[in-house]
Amino acid sequence: MNIEAIKVRLKDLLQDAQGSADFERQNRVHQGTLGLLHSLYGRDSSRERELRGALERLAKIYHPTTEVTVASSMSLIRGVLQSIQADVDAGALGSLRDAITGDVLSDLIKLARTVAEDTTDGGKNVSAVLAAAAFEDCLRRLAASVGVPHHDKLADIVTVLKEKDVLQGAQVGIAQSYLSFRNRALHAKWAEVDRPEVASVLGFTEALLVKHFS
Repeated sequence: MNIEAIKVRLKDLLQDAQGSADFERQNRVHQGTLGLLHSLYGRDSSRERELRGALERLAKIYHPTTEVTVASSMSLIRGVLQSIQADVDAGALGSLRDAITGDVLSDLIKLARTVAEDTTDGGKNVSAVLAAAAFEDCLRRLAASVGVPHHDKLADIVTVLKEKDVLQGAQVGIAQSYLSFRNRALHAKWAEVDRPEVASVLGFTEALLVKHFS
């Protein structure tokens, strides 16, 4: 999530929502607002459900394109945008980002563990790929959360996280050792990947997730 981009998008939508209430503008602002809601709170959040329900109730009373429906819908959408602006003003976007990050990575780790229950080599291999993806994504999101610019090489990310004191003590050596696992798993070197290592990578990644994104 690019918070600065979200702030710019929010400002543009709020300005657009102040214009004349016509059906085309309402649809444009509505779709833009849904995009923001998905980025900040995830799909089917309570805010999205509340907005959807209110708009559906209006549509049952009047035709969606009538002047009163459009004006009322725009008022509802503006209210949602203003509530998002309140989150921005309160400095809540960072915590929202962390919560969403935690949910996404937690789901990925759960999926990897579920797949690992398949005792075949195929189950082990798929679980290894998911574990490698979760490990890399966690490190990159950690770097982004402390303002580290993009690095192509994951080893460089580990180095910077050490310098920023995000990874401490034994965590540094462990993360560095898992770089090899990540490469072997993502390059399908299955003979060099075993189940205990998959479980170990998942445990390490989950510990980082709990510490930094919960």
